[in-house]
Amino acid sequence: MVKHRAIKFESRFDQPIEAVWSIFGDTERLNQATGTPWTPYTAEDVLQADGTVIRHAQGRAGPFLFRWREGFGEWVEGRHLRQERHFENGPFKELSLDIRLSADGEGTRADYVFDARWTSLLGHFLSAVGLLRPFTRPIVKNLEKFVAELDQPADGAEAVVIKKLLDAQPENVRTRLDAAVARIEKSDHGHGLIRRLADHLSTANVLDLRRIRPLALAVEWNVPPRHAIEMCLAAHTAGILQMRWEIMCPRCRGGKSKSGSLAELEDTIHCDACNIDYERDFSNNVELVFSPEAWLRDMPKGDFCMMGPVSTPHVKVQCDVAAAGNRIEETTLPAGRYRLRTLETGGEAVLDHDGGAFPEVIVRADSVEIGAPAPAGQIAMRNEDDHRRCVVVETTAWSDLALSGPKVIANQAFRQLCPEQLLRPGDEISIGRVAILFSDLKGSTALYEEIGDSRAYVLVREHFEFLQQHVQARDGAVVKTIGDAVMAAFPEGSHALAAALDIQNDVASFNAGRGDAGISLKIGLHEGPCISVTTNGVLDYFGSSINLAARLQGQSQGGEIIISETVFSDPNVQTMLSGRVPVRELVDLSGFAEPIGCYRLMPG
Repeated sequence: MVKHRAIKFESRFDQPIEAVWSIFGDTERLNQATGTPWTPYTAEDVLQADGTVIRHAQGRAGPFLFRWREGFGEWVEGRHLRQERHFENGPFKELSLDIRLSADGEGTRADYVFDARWTSLLGHFLSAVGLLRPFTRPIVKNLEKFVAELDQPADGAEAVVIKKLLDAQPENVRTRLDAAVARIEKSDHGHGLIRRLADHLSTANVLDLRRIRPLALAVEWNVPPRHAIEMCLAAHTAGILQMRWEIMCPRCRGGKSKSGSLAELEDTIHCDACNIDYERDFSNNVELVFSPEAWLRDMPKGDFCMMGPVSTPHVKVQCDVAAAGNRIEETTLPAGRYRLRTLETGGEAVLDHDGGAFPEVIVRADSVEIGAPAPAGQIAMRNEDDHRRCVVVETTAWSDLALSGPKVIANQAFRQLCPEQLLRPGDEISIGRVAILFSDLKGSTALYEEIGDSRAYVLVREHFEFLQQHVQARDGAVVKTIGDAVMAAFPEGSHALAAALDIQNDVASFNAGRGDAGISLKIGLHEGPCISVTTNGVLDYFGSSINLAARLQGQSQGGEIIISETVFSDPNVQTMLSGRVPVRELVDLSGFAEPIGCYRLMPG
C-alpha cells in the first residue's frame, strides 16, 4: 500500500519575483549548495517503444547507491517550478518538490510542497518519527539564505575565502599556473585579464567551470568580447584550458556532440533526450566552449541537475498535461518568436507573438497547433492525445553569448594560436553570413618600378601588418594575402566597415615620414553566405559573396570604400554612416549577369 505525506512551507522575501527566480531557477547550483541527497548523479536517456524517452539516474547518499527515474522538470519562468523522482530502491517510492512564486506587495511569496510516497517499512518509520520535515526544512532555509545574500554588499569576506583557496593550492600546480600566466602576459592576448582568469579557475564553483563561455565572461567582467575570446584561446594554447566544440540539439539545446577539433565534428548527430537526428549547422548550432585542464581543477563526475530553467533559458514554459486534459498557468510572455512543441517526439509550431494574449497550445498525437487567444495573462494548454504530454513554449533565438563557429574562424587570434584547428580534407561548412573585406594597393606595378623591388617588398609587408592590426581591432581576421591584396573576414558588416574606415583614415599616418611613395588603398565590402574549407593549410572562404567583395574592391579608385547594398542596408551600418553621403551606383561586374548596386564612400 502506498503511503503519502505532503509537507508545506512558505517564505516571504523583500526582493521582487525576478530576483527570487534567479535563485530558485538555478536548480543545478541549488542541488549542489543545499546538499540535496543523491547528487551529483549520472543519468541515461532510454528510448521507449512509443517514441518517448525515460531518464534513468543513479547516485549515492553516503554508502548507498540509489536508482530512480528522473523527471524532466516542469516550470513557468518566474512563477512555478516542479521536480520529481521515482525510485527503484530505497525508503521512498516517489519524492517531489513543487514551488510557486507570487507577488506579495513589492516582494515575493514562495509556497513549497514537498511530497513523499512510500511502500517500505523504512519509509513508514521515517515518516512516523517525524524525520521528513527536518529533512526538507534545511532546503528552504538555504533558499532563504541565498535570496537574502542578493542584496548584501561585498564586505571582504569573499576575498578572504578566495585567498584561502589560493593559499591551499598545491605548490606544483601554483608554479605551473604562474609560469603559464607569465607567458600569456608577455603576449598580445592576455589583455591584463589572465591573472583574473587563473584565480577564477582556481577558486570558482565547479559548476561555473564545466562550460566556460568567453562572451559570458566578457559580460560578467565588463570587458571587450574580443579580449575575453583571445584570453581563453591563449589559455588553451598555454595548457590551462581545454577547448571543446559542441553541436547543440535544436530542441533541447544541449551539447550532444563534443570534440576537441574541427576535423572531428560530426555531420549528423542523435539526441537521446529528444529522440531526434539533426544536422551540423555551423552558423547556428556549433559553439566553442572551454573548461580547465585536469591538472588545474578536477571536475566531478556526474551532474547536480540534468535540466532546469537557468540551464535552458530559452524555455519559458515546460508543463505536463494529462491525457485528454487541460492546464492553465498564469504568466505573460513578451513579444517575440516562439516555438510550441512537446518534450516527446512530435510536431511543432512557430508563433510570432505580439505581446498580447497568448494563443492556446493544442497538442494532438502527431502535431502541435496554435489555438484561439487565451485570456490575458494565461498560458492555456490542451492535450487531445491519449498519452500524457509535456508542453514546451520556447524562444527561437539562440543565445547572443554563444561563441558560434563563424565568430571563431573569423577571429585573428584563433587563426594565429590554433593553426591546427582545420576541417578534414574534403569537408566543407556552410556559413550563413560573413562579412568580407578585400583591399589592394593602387598602382602597385608603378610602385615597384618607382622604388625598386626590395623597398617595395618592405613597404608591402609593413602595409600587411598595418591592415592586420586594424582588422583584429575590429574583431576580424586576415584570411590570406594574394599578391598585394588582403582578404579579411568579420562576424558582422558593421565591424568590417569600422575596420575599413579606420584603415583609410589612418593611411596618412602610415605614409607620414616615409622615404618611399607610401600607399593608397582600394577597399570593397560585402556580407553574405558562403562555404568554408581548408586550403593550403588555412580555413578559407568561397562562394559568390566572396567574389562580389573582391569585384567591388576593383571598383575603388583608391582612398575609397565600395560597399555592397547588403552591407549598406544593415541598421548598424546606417547608424555609422549618419551624416555621410555615400554615392549609389550600378556597376557591371565580371561573373555577375546583372548590374550590381553599390555605394561609394570617402573616409573622413
